[in-house]
Formats: sequence, structure tokens, C-alpha cells
Amino acid sequence: MNICFICAEYPPASHGGIGSMIQTLGRALVAQGHGVRVIGMYRNLSGVPEYEVDEGVQVWRLRTPVARFAWLVARYRMYKQIGRWASEGSIDLVESPDWEGWIAGWPKLSVPVVARLHGSICYFAAEMHAPCRKTAFWLESAALRRANYRCSVSRYTAEKTGELFTLANGQTTVIHNAVDVPLAKATLTARPSQDVVFSGTLTEKKGVIPLVQSWARVVRQHPEAKLHLYGKDTSNPGKPSMRDHLIDSLPQDVRPSVIFHGHVRRENLLQHLQQARAAVYPSYAEAFAMAPLESMAHGCPTIYSNRGSGPELICHGVDGLLIDPAEADQIADAIGRVLRDDGLAHQLSHAGRQKIEQAFSTRQIVTRNEDFYADCLNRFHHVAQN
Repeated sequence: MNICFICAEYPPASHGGIGSMIQTLGRALVAQGHGVRVIGMYRNLSGVPEYEVDEGVQVWRLRTPVARFAWLVARYRMYKQIGRWASEGSIDLVESPDWEGWIAGWPKLSVPVVARLHGSICYFAAEMHAPCRKTAFWLESAALRRANYRCSVSRYTAEKTGELFTLANGQTTVIHNAVDVPLAKATLTARPSQDVVFSGTLTEKKGVIPLVQSWARVVRQHPEAKLHLYGKDTSNPGKPSMRDHLIDSLPQDVRPSVIFHGHVRRENLLQHLQQARAAVYPSYAEAFAMAPLESMAHGCPTIYSNRGSGPELICHGVDGLLIDPAEADQIADAIGRVLRDDGLAHQLSHAGRQKIEQAFSTRQIVTRNEDFYADCLNRFHHVAQN
């Protein structure tokens, strides 16, 4: 099969979970003998090539035009390129994320179009009880209806997206995100450090505010502990950046124990996860986050949110800990347990990694994606012939 992914955040460009997931899946599909192309529109191409081949994955990064109605021009330009590939027989299937509804209004193609539910703009707005722009709702709704087939990265996201956009029940396949699992000897160490790692964009949705609120209590009980925050900063007009807001909220004597790393290469983050005592992700809203998958795969004891799809990944007290992100005391208690209890830390390290190996490793998930794509192709061509 020849698969085309739409993605505007393919690493090493600034990226989140969608970019990490598509890179992982794309490389795995190439290793299985499939052809993979990735195309996306980028506002900023500083430091990244417009075209590259990443372990067999062909990546095209198109510059977003600077013009009136640039967003429409960008969508049309990308559709025309994908349409040419389909007409030439270079691709057999197109997959687009639900975010921003890139396939809204597309005319019929000679290949099937899949929408993968990673969590759309309106999905996350609903999860955060915030309003969603009418334009975003229309585009994302139209895109989901334009898709020939749908899959979702979690059961929770499939159900909530179906309710939000009034989609027919039972027509969305669930395929969880996958992650590469490194060698066991590189992960199951004694972990004597007191480093606690968070990774993700510094935004309210990710729970960084209650996390930092909890930190003073943690460091009072564990003076050697350090909180390392990885991820790009955010800001709103007329307000301090989130990083500055978080620093200002910390007592003066606690500030030296909180280190902001900004956006770093994924390899640097994964190296720290192999050594850290714990990773914590108190998210208010996720689809099926890559960050806790990666920390568990690297044997890092993981603390995650009990909201959304959190329970689809972690069994509380067995292979990780689940907390309510709105409760700073719960976050502090969970971090404290892992810092002081070597037995618990080792258990979560071992069981968490084992969970990923058995249920969420790339080796397991790539086969499910192959079967899903093959089924989409069979159904699409059966309909075309009839």
C-alpha cells in the first residue's frame, strides 16, 4: 500500500502528539514494505527542509502563502497536489487528522480518504467547557462527513466526537497510538535521581498550572527534587506568557527547583525519561496522548490524568498512577509516593513498560493499522465497482 498522511507538524519541525504519532507509524509502515508520503502546510520552516526522506518516509513541507484568504489558498494547493498523486497512482489512501478539518469540501478522489480522530479544535473546546468558533465547527464537521472512513486514537475520543458532531454510532474504528519500546536494560534502572519530568505545550489544557501549584509541597518534603518542564511556551495578548505566569506563582525559594527547557528535540526528552524518577501529565483534556506512552515505554514511573482516555492506558496503582488534574494535592501526593517509595517506583517502571510492550508497541499497533487500511481499500473499491 501507498499511504499519504496530511500533517503540518512532522518532526523535527515544532510538533505535538500528532507529529510524533505519524512519524512513528510512518516509519513502521515503511519497514513493513509500504510506501509513505507526508504533506502539510507550514507557517514557519526555519531549520527544517521543505523536502526530506526520513527513514524511508517522504516528507513535503509546503509554505503557507502570505496573502488574503491564505488559509483557503493553502488548502486548495495541498488538495491539488494530493489529487495529482492519486491520479498518477502514486498513493492508494489519504489520511487526515480531524484538527482544523483539512479535507472539508474535497471533491471525490479515486482513492479513499480516512479521518483520524486525534482530538479536534472543537473537541478540546468542549472538553475545556470553552466556546468554539463557528468556522472551526463547520470545517471539522464537514471534514468528518467528507471522509470515507474514520478511526480514532481512543474510545473516549470516538464517543465524544460522535456526540459533538452528531455522527452515526459504530462507524469509527478505534486504533490507539503506538510508541517504540527501547531495550529493557536501558529503562529499568534503579533511578536514584529525584527528577520529575513534564512534557507538553505550556497551556492550561495540559494541567501545568495545578502541577506547578503542587510543586512547593513536593519540594518541601523532598528538597533534592527537580521539576523539568519540556515544551513550547504560550501567551495571550496583554498577559504574561504561561512560563512567566508559572514562575510568578512559585515561592522564591522553590523557583530554583523548576527548570524550563522549552521545545527540544525528541531524542533529548527521551534520554531524560530514561533517567528520571517520575513523569507527570495532569492533563484536563487529551485524545490519546503520546507523552505518557513514551515515558512508560522508557520505564519511567508515570502519573497521568484520570480524565478522558487516561483509564484506557493506565490501571491505577498497577502500571501507573491516575490523578484528578484539578486537585493539586493529589498531584503532590502521587509525586511524593514515587519519590520516596523505591518499591513502588520499580513496580510502576516495570509494569508500565510491560503494558506498552504488550498493548501499545509499534509492533502491535502497525498491524492493526495495516488491517484497517486494507479493509478501507476493499470496501472503497467494492462500492466503486457497484
